[in-house]
Amino acid sequence: MRLIIFLIILTNTIALNAQLVTSDLDFWIDAGNYKRASELLLKQPNLYSNPVLLDKLGETYAYQEEWDKAIEIYSGLTTLVDNSPAYFFKYGGVLAKKAQNSNPFVGLTLIRRIKSSLKKALILDPLHIPAHWALIDLYVSLPGIVGGSYAKAYELSKQLKQISTLDGLLALGYVYEYDNEPADARTNYLKALALANTYIEFERNQLNYQLGKVCSEYGLRLDQGIKYMTSYIENHSVKDGVPLEWAYYRMAILYRKKGNKKNSLRWINRALDKKNGFKRAEEEKQRILALNS
Repeated sequence: MRLIIFLIILTNTIALNAQLVTSDLDFWIDAGNYKRASELLLKQPNLYSNPVLLDKLGETYAYQEEWDKAIEIYSGLTTLVDNSPAYFFKYGGVLAKKAQNSNPFVGLTLIRRIKSSLKKALILDPLHIPAHWALIDLYVSLPGIVGGSYAKAYELSKQLKQISTLDGLLALGYVYEYDNEPADARTNYLKALALANTYIEFERNQLNYQLGKVCSEYGLRLDQGIKYMTSYIENHSVKDGVPLEWAYYRMAILYRKKGNKKNSLRWINRALDKKNGFKRAEEEKQRILALNS
């Protein structure tokens, strides 16, 4: 009996310590001090046996764009907890980020692992919306010779539509857009915008960005697009994926298409202040300056 009581106390103490550490970590992560957060984690004696803390460490490395370290952590996590769709999804995500930020040869060597990790996440959780999106993006971004496939992207988009009609419509529009089918892309995007009007708010902030992006690119429902992009900016966190400078850039386009030069310039300058050498924003600024005042 004493042994059982001791084990219960020990287990509860470990859980409590993890909660306290996680609370401190959230403070530093929210403050954008990811280096401090990772240093705090590395001091934890039970780090490599605690999936919660390892996951946090992997996130802090990802926020610092230390992709090799993040890959090592999430590779270990998928072994330590082999039934977690979240860890397989994050493993695929950091592999994809390394591929994007490496030379083409390195990127090619990672494709198989990226795909298998994302597919495993969907096997473990067929309703995992971000994993659907990541695989769709992968299939439309890759050339067919190295595993790209519009057919598979359409199939996944239709599956996603069964889980979330709004996500599915946006995904179909996205695939049609890449597949050079602008009429079908526009049709699905218009359906998505109409459906989005029935929502009071979205569970995932990324939807605000995606909808605002559609409005900006297609010149559709510009006021609605500004509303979505404003919500994205106000509720933004690093976990949303798309950096703020891109949201500022989209806001500038929305206001330019409304003919509002003053607000358009304000947002494009915020984008350029946020990211030096932002070529797309620099090009957009020239278009804005060409507007009549």
